[in-house]
Amino acid sequence: MDESAGQKIRGVIFGHFLIDIYTPILALILPLLIAGMDLSYFLAGMIVTVFNVTSSVSQPFVGWYGDKTGWRASVPLCLVIGSVGISLTAVTGNYVLLLFLAAGAAIGHALFHPAAMDIMYRLSPPAKRGLYNSIFTTSGSIGYAVGPLIAGILIVVGGLPAVAWLMIPGILGATWMYRNNRRSRGKSGAGTKAKVVEKNASEAAPRKRFWWVPAGLVVSICSLRAWAYLGVITYLPTLLILGHHGMDMFTASAIVTVMLFFGVAGQVVGGYMSDRFGRKEMLVLGLACAIPFFCLIFSTNEVLMYFGVMMYAFFASSCYVMSVTMTQDLLPGNVGFASGLTLGFSMGVGGLGAALIGWAADVLGSLSSAMFLLIVPIILCPVLALLIKYPLKSLARGHDRGADGDI
Repeated sequence: MDESAGQKIRGVIFGHFLIDIYTPILALILPLLIAGMDLSYFLAGMIVTVFNVTSSVSQPFVGWYGDKTGWRASVPLCLVIGSVGISLTAVTGNYVLLLFLAAGAAIGHALFHPAAMDIMYRLSPPAKRGLYNSIFTTSGSIGYAVGPLIAGILIVVGGLPAVAWLMIPGILGATWMYRNNRRSRGKSGAGTKAKVVEKNASEAAPRKRFWWVPAGLVVSICSLRAWAYLGVITYLPTLLILGHHGMDMFTASAIVTVMLFFGVAGQVVGGYMSDRFGRKEMLVLGLACAIPFFCLIFSTNEVLMYFGVMMYAFFASSCYVMSVTMTQDLLPGNVGFASGLTLGFSMGVGGLGAALIGWAADVLGSLSSAMFLLIVPIILCPVLALLIKYPLKSLARGHDRGADGDI
């Protein structure tokens, strides 16, 4: 692999780690916002909903426009917008301003992901595209996992306003990425060699007839999975703190962090297994295995609850990478649009679902009962996965079997 291409890949992997640190912060601080601003579960869920819906509405259009014109947003600038917006939500006592900050941060995320995924897809070896996508998504998931723990420590030390200090890593990381990108352009001889590599890597077969049917099913599965997964992540801290477990903020944030690290492990395993045994097979298996472990989350036995949380995160996340790669395979030449659908639109549906669960909790008078309703989209996922018309062997195994490369 060309060294300048390797530098670009390492840069977006690091950037994905940083920007996703900020994504779960809103869910973590919800209990404090509910208490400090006297919010209902619905209004609290709307904060997460605004973030996810704004990102979801933007990402497919950003990806589609980039595919048509070749334009991509500046990844470092996106990181600055995303990190600063989320960090400032902790220091405003105004609900409307909080929503605007969440929406602004979401735009930064919406611009970042199609641009970063385009770089990963074009520069990664076709035979290892599942693995490379796994590394990329895993970097974000690691950031997603450590974010609650970092924020929890800051809150314990300095209260909710201390979360504002989290903008510093984002700004410093964006500065490093900007300088790294300039160095990589210089090494590639004004970008000439890199462009050749990117062009060769982006060559794709034409779409098959009725491509929108399997692609639509995959996106639907992504959306339902995101609804359930985001619903758990959004309200689990509140359930642990205000529910019958009665945990403190630091313990709850540590549990969420461990849960998300299990999700990271699931993504790594899922990406590798999808390259080896086929994407559809592993998608169905992972989604089916997530069902019983979700049920254990609501056990009053803490050991079983911990086990359910961790294993649900593992299997639900194992499907994430393969669904993204499947959509890219089904939409050749439209990587940005495919990424916008799976990383954007589906997460927006998940955000809407978070508000719906909050509304259900208000109506039912029980957050636990409302969260258990997520069993419906969880069961639908493997059923829909069985209907996808997709090769029972990974495309990555059928094309460019000898391609190789190192990050």
